[in-house]
Amino acid sequence: MKAVAVFLALLVSFQCAAGYTGFIRTSSEKFVDDNCQEFVPLGMNTWLLLESVVGSLVNPPTNPFGLSPVDFTFSVAANNSQTTARVFAHGINSTVVLQPQQGVYNETVFKALDYIIYRAKHYGVKLILTFSDEWNTADSKINYLEWGNATTNTNLFFTSPTIQGYYQQHILAMLNRNNTYTGILYKNEPTIFAWDLMNEVRCECFPVSLYPAYPTNAECLPSCADDLDAWVQIMANYTKTNDANHLVTIGYEGFWGEYDADVQYNPGNGWAGITGQNFSRNMAHAEIDFAEIHYWPDEWFANQEDITYDAAEFLTSWFTQHAIVANNLGKPLLLEEFGKAVNNSNSGDGVQANPKASDVAYIRDTYFSTVYALANQSMTSNTAPMDTLRGAMWWQWDMTYSPYVYDGGNLEVSYTDSTFQDVIEPSSAFLLSQAQATVATCTKRNQAATTTTSTASAGRRLMTA
Repeated sequence: MKAVAVFLALLVSFQCAAGYTGFIRTSSEKFVDDNCQEFVPLGMNTWLLLESVVGSLVNPPTNPFGLSPVDFTFSVAANNSQTTARVFAHGINSTVVLQPQQGVYNETVFKALDYIIYRAKHYGVKLILTFSDEWNTADSKINYLEWGNATTNTNLFFTSPTIQGYYQQHILAMLNRNNTYTGILYKNEPTIFAWDLMNEVRCECFPVSLYPAYPTNAECLPSCADDLDAWVQIMANYTKTNDANHLVTIGYEGFWGEYDADVQYNPGNGWAGITGQNFSRNMAHAEIDFAEIHYWPDEWFANQEDITYDAAEFLTSWFTQHAIVANNLGKPLLLEEFGKAVNNSNSGDGVQANPKASDVAYIRDTYFSTVYALANQSMTSNTAPMDTLRGAMWWQWDMTYSPYVYDGGNLEVSYTDSTFQDVIEPSSAFLLSQAQATVATCTKRNQAATTTTSTASAGRRLMTA
C-alpha cells in the first residue's frame, strides 16, 4: 500500500517540466530549443521500460510490469529536475524482441515503445533512444551478423553492404514509425531529443590485458577501427538524411585508438585502444551533432592487478581531455552514462540484493557526488574547454517503488535512495537554475509541423506477439 501511495502522490503532485519549444538542437556548444532556450540533458538511463510495458520483466510479480511504472518513471523525472531519459528502444534479452527476424517487427513491442514516447511527451521529458545494442542477444549486432551469414567475421557488420542495408532498413522503420497513441511519426516527434546509433558499438576485441601476447585476430587489428569509423559516418548520414529534426550521436564510451595522441587518457593497460573506438576521429564527422562519453572505471580497471589508478585523478583527466576534443570540434559534450554498484563484502557473491541505506550513502552517494561536483564545476565555469560539458545521465533507474535489483549488478537507483534524494535531485536542480533563458549566439526558428499521421512501411512487416 505504501508503494501505491507514493505512486499516487507523485501523479497528483505532477507539474509539467519547463516547456521547450520544438526540437532540441545545438548552438555554440550548448543544447537549445527553437526559441533558443538552453536545454540541459539531465536524467536517467532506463533499459527495461519496454519489458515493463509488455509484461516480461524477470521475476514477476516482484518486479512491476504494465503501464503504471512508465508513468511512475516520468512523473518522478518531471518532479525532480530530470529533463531526459535514455531508453533502450529494443529488447535486452530474448523475452522481448522488437525485430525477431530481419525486417519483421513485433507490433506488441512497437506499441510499447509508442506508449513510452507518449507518456514521456505528457510529462515533458525528452528521450534519447538507441537503435540497437552491442551487448545482448536481442536486437543487437549479433542478429545482423546472423542475418547476413557473417558470424565468422564480425567486422563484416561494419563493411558488408547487405548488413549495412539491413541496419539502414531498421533505422528507417524507426524513423517512419507512426505512434499509435499520438499519430506522430517518430522522426517528427519533438519528445525525442536524440538518436544513439548503437549502445557501446565496438570491434569484437575483448582482451582483459595485452600481456603477455598482443591479440592478432581480425577484430583487434587497426583496420577494424577504420571500418567502425566509416560505419559511424554512413549510419549517421543515413539517419540525418531521413530525419532532419533530431540530433544524432554514437552512444559509446569514448575510448581513443591505439595510435591516437590521446590514447594515454584511456583506462587500463592498452585494451581500450583496440576496441575500434576513436573518440576524436569518430566525433569529428559532421553528421554527429554532439559528443558523448560513458564513465565506468570500476569495470574498466577490474581484474587488472598490474594497473593502479587514483579514481579522482582519472575522473578529472577523462572529463578534461574529452572536453578539450569536443571544444575543438565545436560540439557540446554529454556524459551519457555513469553508475556505481553497491557491493557488500558480507554477501556470497559480493553484491547486495537489497542494499543497506548506509552502504548506499557511503559507496554510491560519494561516487555520484564526485561526478556531479565536476559536472557542476564544468557546466558553470563559462570557460573553455570545460564548459563544453552540458549534461549528465546516470545509470540506472529502478522503476520499482522500493529498492530491488533487476540484473544482479546492483546498479539501480531508486526514488527512495539517498543517492536520488540527496545527490541527483539537488545537483540537477542547481544545474537547471544555471541554464541560459536565451543563448545569445542562437537564432530562433519556427517550430516544424509535428502532427502528421502519414506512414511509411520502410519495407517492413508487422507481426503480433
